[in-house]
Amino acid sequence: MSFIINLMLLVLGTASALSAFGGETWKKNDEALIKRITHRGWVALICMLSTLTLGIIKEIKNTKAAAQSIVEQKALKKNLEESKQELIFLTKQLHDTQNKLASVEPNILNAMILATSGIRREFDFATPILNGSYSQEVKSGNTDRSLFLYGGDFIDYHIFCSGTEGRRKTINSTMSKIGLEVGQTSYDLDSEGRVMIIGPIGQPMTVTIINPARVKGCSLKILVDSADRTRQDAQLKPLIKMILDAKSITSSIK
Repeated sequence: MSFIINLMLLVLGTASALSAFGGETWKKNDEALIKRITHRGWVALICMLSTLTLGIIKEIKNTKAAAQSIVEQKALKKNLEESKQELIFLTKQLHDTQNKLASVEPNILNAMILATSGIRREFDFATPILNGSYSQEVKSGNTDRSLFLYGGDFIDYHIFCSGTEGRRKTINSTMSKIGLEVGQTSYDLDSEGRVMIIGPIGQPMTVTIINPARVKGCSLKILVDSADRTRQDAQLKPLIKMILDAKSITSSIK
C-alpha cells in the first residue's frame, strides 16, 4: 500500500508540473477567477490537490504505523523483561537444586543398594484385558510402557472372565489355555498361580500374552516381585550420577 501511494504521488506531481509547463494556467482578464482557469490550469490544480490529499493520507498512515510500532516495542520490551526475570528465577532454582543434590552423599545410596540386595519386593504390576488377538504385548501398570521381566523374577497371576450370570469367575479347565512368552521361554497359565521367570539376570525381557483360541474380555492381573539388585541399580544409579554431576558443577563454581 505504501508503495502504491508513493507511486501515485510521483505520477500526480509529474502530471501537475507537465500540465503547467509551457502554457497559461489561467486567463489574464477581469472575469471571476474560476472562469479564468484554463483546461491546463484545471488539470494542474486537480493534480496538486490530489497530491496534497494523498500526502496527508500517507502521513496519517505513517503516524499510525509509528505509534503501533512504539506500542509493539514496549510490549516486546515488557515480554523480554518478564522472560529475563523468569530465567533468573529458573536459574536460581537450578542452582538451589544442584546444591541440594550436591549435599546428598552418594555413598549412602550405594550402601542402601548393597544393604537391600537380595530382599524380595513388589516392583511392578499389569492388568491387561484380552483383546482377542493371538499375541498381545503386556504393558506396565507403573509406566504404561512395555512390561519387562528379569531372570529370577516371580509373578503372581490371576485370570478373571465374565460369567453368564453377570459376575466374575476364574478361567475354567474347559477353556483354551492362555500363555505368557517372556524372552525365549513360554509359560502356560492356569486360572491363578505363581511362576518364576527363567532367563539371564539383569537383562530385561518383554512379556507377550499368547492366546491361541483368541479369547476376548478376560482380564489378567499380574504382580511382579524380584530380588534382582540390577532393578535397584536401574532406579538409583541415574540419581547417583546426578548427585555426582551436581557436586562437580558446585565445586567448579567455588
